[in-house]
Amino acid sequence: MNPTAIPLEERIIFALDLADPGEARALVDRLCGRIRFFKVGLQLFFAGGWPMVDYIVGKGCKVMLDLKLYDIPATVQLAVRQFANRGVSLTTVHGYGPVVEAALAAETGIQILAVTVLTSFGAEQLRELQYPGTVDDLVLQRAEAVLRLGCHGVVCSAREAALLRGRLGHDFVMVTPGIRPAGADLNDQQRVATPGRAIADGADYLVIGRPIRDAHDPEACITAVQDEISAALAAMQR
Repeated sequence: MNPTAIPLEERIIFALDLADPGEARALVDRLCGRIRFFKVGLQLFFAGGWPMVDYIVGKGCKVMLDLKLYDIPATVQLAVRQFANRGVSLTTVHGYGPVVEAALAAETGIQILAVTVLTSFGAEQLRELQYPGTVDDLVLQRAEAVLRLGCHGVVCSAREAALLRGRLGHDFVMVTPGIRPAGADLNDQQRVATPGRAIADGADYLVIGRPIRDAHDPEACITAVQDEISAALAAMQR
């Protein structure tokens, strides 16, 4: 993927992690002049359903439908078929081979992203799984497996971005949640990075929600993040 081909206003995927569709629509209205990509996750989708997706698409913006599907393959394939012709650009499934294959087999034209390891996952969870390696090892293992199947891209923390780019190349989309501007609250995230670091390490899109939504001046926060993204991209071209 050509990292310079993505418009700056689409680099941030704003996470509409809200239970109130009216509040979500108001945020879309407020931010859509600066951000043109929005994430609809489980909470908002259960609250607002397809009308919420339709509203964002109707504003001329893109949607990442982040439902992280995980079920028997036949069910996943049938579910993903329901996403067709809704204007969804990206959607997520868990990075388990048969689930990824089923989502791809739906042939909707939507880019399928495999979630590698959630950004709230850390060393304690590895011990609970009795996994012998590190989080990096697990992310790389899952990313390699799903990309071999033809998955369009992965969702990983920015901490693993450089590793995946170095080992797996650039022919896939990389979306990184857990982005926190310097000094921001980490909330429930463990594996985080600043916007500039994430871009420099190979992320294509940055999922950001609370740091912008809760900022005293959200528009100024967006400007600062976009300036950091632009600087990182410029440095990569030197």
